Amino acid sequence: MYRFFISLFCVCFLSVCNQKQLQAKPKSRPGIQQQLPSNPPLLTLNKFKKLCSVDDIQVLDTRSCDDFLQGFVPNSINISFEGPFDHFLTQVFPAKDQKFLLITDSENNEAVIDHLIKLGYINIVGVLEGGIETWKSKEMVASLSTITARESNKKSVQGHIVDVRTETEFKSGHIDNAMNIPLTDLVNFGAELRKDDEQLYIYCQSGYRSTIALSILSSKGFKNICNIQGGYKALKKEEKENQ
Repeated sequence: MYRFFISLFCVCFLSVCNQKQLQAKPKSRPGIQQQLPSNPPLLTLNKFKKLCSVDDIQVLDTRSCDDFLQGFVPNSINISFEGPFDHFLTQVFPAKDQKFLLITDSENNEAVIDHLIKLGYINIVGVLEGGIETWKSKEMVASLSTITARESNKKSVQGHIVDVRTETEFKSGHIDNAMNIPLTDLVNFGAELRKDDEQLYIYCQSGYRSTIALSILSSKGFKNICNIQGGYKALKKEEKENQ
């Protein structure tokens, strides 16, 4: 009988210890691994081109403003990684579930992806392998014109000047006859500018936002659009030199 109670005690003790060990282990959370973003695939030109035609996927080009204006995949949006990328990405694409196809400079590829994921944009469908050069090898690129501040003084009378800075910036000083359409409004804008087919000259403070604006307008089907190099800073400098 004594041995029986000793054995029973040992069994109960081991059972309690095992139960405590189970409780001490962190509970598994099924599905959490599936929710973590993985590295987006490098896409061949054919695969990338097919995905470009999907309505809810946006081609995002993060190259420099100058490089973008000289040649880009039609309907892509440029937000250069060489600038306040995080700030304007969230302004142009406030929905974090936006799906992206990426065109990047090869040296910035990983950094761009890391930034997107940190900001909550995890729906990165893929990256064009070889970047814009891969596209150029077999496909046509679109391009946008650009003029200097000095040239714009002569040509602006032939069209409309659009200032894409904020309303506060515009009120603090702007070019005569310019209309103010802040970049944040431009994403959903278009109808009023389509009343005529005249040239649109776009400027911001220094040239970063105006390139974003041009890419947005181009994706909406605007043809007669032109960037003013250097933005308001260059325009004011030119104005002072001519006084």
